[in-house]
Amino acid sequence: MEPEKIKVLLKRFYAGETSLTEESLLKKFFAQPDVPEEFSAEREHFLLLMQWQKESPLDDTFDAHIMKEISRPQKSGRAFVGWYALAGVAATVLLLLALWLGNRQDHRTNLPGTTHNVALVYAQARSALQLVSENLNTGIQPAEQAVAHFDQPLGKASEIGMLTNAMKPVKNIQEIERARALMQSMNSVYIKLKPLK
Repeated sequence: MEPEKIKVLLKRFYAGETSLTEESLLKKFFAQPDVPEEFSAEREHFLLLMQWQKESPLDDTFDAHIMKEISRPQKSGRAFVGWYALAGVAATVLLLLALWLGNRQDHRTNLPGTTHNVALVYAQARSALQLVSENLNTGIQPAEQAVAHFDQPLGKASEIGMLTNAMKPVKNIQEIERARALMQSMNSVYIKLKPLK
C-alpha cells in the first residue's frame, strides 16, 4: 500500500472516522515485517492494539453493560452535606474555645521580670543595643583586614595592563628587525654574468 494512502488512513483513524474495513487494512499493513521506517511508531501502536484485542476481546454484552452503568441512578450528595456542616460547627467550637482559653491566660498582670517603669526599659534596651553594636564592629574588623589583603594582589594585577601597553614598542622593534633581515637577504643577491663571445 502506498505511504500517502497510509498517512490519510492514519489521520482518519486518529480522528475516529475509519470504518472496520479501513482499520483491518491498517492492521494488515502494520502486521507486515517490512514496514517503512517513517511508520515505526504507528506500527508499535497497532501491534500493541492487536495484542490487546486478542487478550481481551469485546463480547456482545459489553454495550449492554455500559448502558446499564450509565443508566444507574447516582447517589445523592446530601449525606456528605450533613458531614460538612457538622465539621464546620465542630471547627467553630474549637476555635472559640482556643480564643477563650488564650484570652484567659493573658489576664495575668504581674509576670515575673516585668516592669512598668518606661525609663528603666529604655535604658536597658539602649545598653543591649550598644553591646550588640560593639560586638558587631569587633566581628567586622577581620573581614575588613581580609578585604585589604585581597586588594593588594588585585592592584598588582592592574599593572599587567600597563605592561601590555609597554610591550607595544617592542613589537614594533621586532617588525623592524624582520624587515632588516629581509633587506640583508636582498643585498646578498649574486649576479652571474655570462662572458662575451
